Amino acid sequence: MHRLRCVLAVTTALYAVGLCAGSTSAQQAPSSNNNAVAASPSSPVANDRLAARLRLGDGRKTWQPTRRQIGVRYAPGLSDDTSHAQVQFVVDRVKLRAYLNKIAKYVKRSPKDAKVVVASGVPSDSDATQVPATIVPGYDGATLDIDAAVDAIQKAIQSDPAMIHIILPIKSTPANVRAADLKGINARIAHFSTHFNPGEVGRTQTVRLAIQIIDGTVVAPGQIFSVNQTVGERTANRGFGKSEVFIDGHMEKQVGGGMCQVATTLFNAAMLGDLKIVERHPHMRTIPYAPPGRDATVYYGQKDFKFQNNTGAPIYVSYKTTYS
Repeated sequence: MHRLRCVLAVTTALYAVGLCAGSTSAQQAPSSNNNAVAASPSSPVANDRLAARLRLGDGRKTWQPTRRQIGVRYAPGLSDDTSHAQVQFVVDRVKLRAYLNKIAKYVKRSPKDAKVVVASGVPSDSDATQVPATIVPGYDGATLDIDAAVDAIQKAIQSDPAMIHIILPIKSTPANVRAADLKGINARIAHFSTHFNPGEVGRTQTVRLAIQIIDGTVVAPGQIFSVNQTVGERTANRGFGKSEVFIDGHMEKQVGGGMCQVATTLFNAAMLGDLKIVERHPHMRTIPYAPPGRDATVYYGQKDFKFQNNTGAPIYVSYKTTYS
């Protein structure tokens, strides 16, 4: 059996919404050596300027290829014997681009949203009314702008042959949630957990996808949160599974079965956090994962669950799954 957990947080009295079920382990991003694509260091001869290393940086990592490695060569008529004052270089743009394509994968990173976590040393399932929470900063995504990098490196080397430090141009992708968006959140105000069977594949598929979409949502003061608007239509093409749902008082399998448990878990957390319930619909029958009268059914385009942030600070909604 897995547990689905929903937590709410805000300023001193508010925190986030979280869900618990099967726990997942974080994947460690592959590490890269700053010189991963550089040749092994060699001892350049006295005037072999093409063996001198440059320093190309993106603000996080630095690569140190030789001039020769990135396609730099002497201008026509010049050589190792040319005096320092007269030396000029030209750049093979094709070879330079090939080198940049190799290091681009080490520059690339996806944006990561800032998030709220329960303070260190406090069990995530603690029933305390207010549990201290901290904000973990995120970061913007980044990709190497190869076209701009080719132009920048060529211009730098050909305009100043002594240039060895060059900043690589980066395209940035902003994170959706920044630490500043979470300012004021410092405690968990409510949480609620429900249980589900991971052996019900279609239902588990829907639950996991829905909470992945909702997790990390920030609800501003006065804002109304809608499950249907946030999650969107539940379709097979989007990856939602098929499971049993109540239709006119009887059970039948439909895509999106399991969404009511996601909504119910959130409803209970919002209610325990004393948030304003704007829209909530009960099931026609009792359900196994919540007490009578503590359920919320949702059906896209017809029935929704909504709550309003009636506090003076943002609310962070957090879902997770754990084994139980």
